[in-house]
Amino acid sequence: VPRSVRSADHVLADSQATRDDLVALYDVPESKITVLLSGVDARFAPVSDDAELSRVRQRYALPHTPFILSVGTVQPRKNYARLIEALAQLRAEYPALHLVIAGGRGWLEDPIYESLDRLNLRGAVTFTGFADDADLPALYTLARAVALPSLYEGFGLPVLEAMACGTPVVTSNISSLPEVAGDAALLVDPLDIDALAAALRQLLADESLRAGLRARGLARAATFTWERSARQLLEVYAHMLSADLPAL
Repeated sequence: VPRSVRSADHVLADSQATRDDLVALYDVPESKITVLLSGVDARFAPVSDDAELSRVRQRYALPHTPFILSVGTVQPRKNYARLIEALAQLRAEYPALHLVIAGGRGWLEDPIYESLDRLNLRGAVTFTGFADDADLPALYTLARAVALPSLYEGFGLPVLEAMACGTPVVTSNISSLPEVAGDAALLVDPLDIDALAAALRQLLADESLRAGLRARGLARAATFTWERSARQLLEVYAHMLSADLPAL
C-alpha cells in the first residue's frame, strides 16, 4: 500500500476515516485523495416472501428463536469475542436468544471458538460459514438485530445492507462506521462489552426504538447508491484528464 499510494496519480478512499489514515500513516497529501463512498445494491430490501425466508433459514440451519446477526469473516478485528461476551450477558434475560455469524473462516480465530466453551454458549452461536450474497437480504430480514462492533473497517457495507433490509443495527463508534450509520443505528464503544450488551438489550426490548431505527435506516440506506458513486468517480476521471491536457 505505501508504494501504491506514492506512485498513484490519485487515490480513492472509501471513507473519510480511511482518508485520514492515509494522510496520518503514509503522509499522502490530502489533495491527492478523494473520498468515494460505496453504494448498496437495490436487491437489499426487506424480504416478505415466506418461502424464501424458510429456504434461507433451512439452508443455514438458523434458529427458530430470536437471533442477532453479524456478517463478516471470522477474525480479530470483527470483535466477535466481545460480541459473544455480550451475548452471555443477554442470555440471562433472554435464554432463547442466539447469535448467528455469517462469514468464512479467517485468522487468529481459535480464541473466538474457545470462548464458546468457556461461556457455555456452544449451542447458542451458529457459524454459517460463507453466505451467498443472494441469501443476505433474507438473513438480514430474519434477524432481530444486526451487530457489527468492529475494531476497524474501511467502510462497513453490512451496516448499510442491514438498514436497507429494515433491520436495526448496533455498530462501533470508531473508524468509518459512524460515517455509514449516521443517526440510523446505535453506536457503542466496541471495547465496552457492557455498553454493547446494553445497546442490544434496547433493540430487543424497545419496539418504539426499533421502529424509529428501521425508518431512519431505510431512508439513510437509500442515499447510498452505486449510481451516485459512479457519477462521482466519473468526475474524478474527468478532472484528472482535464489536468493532463495541454492548454489550447
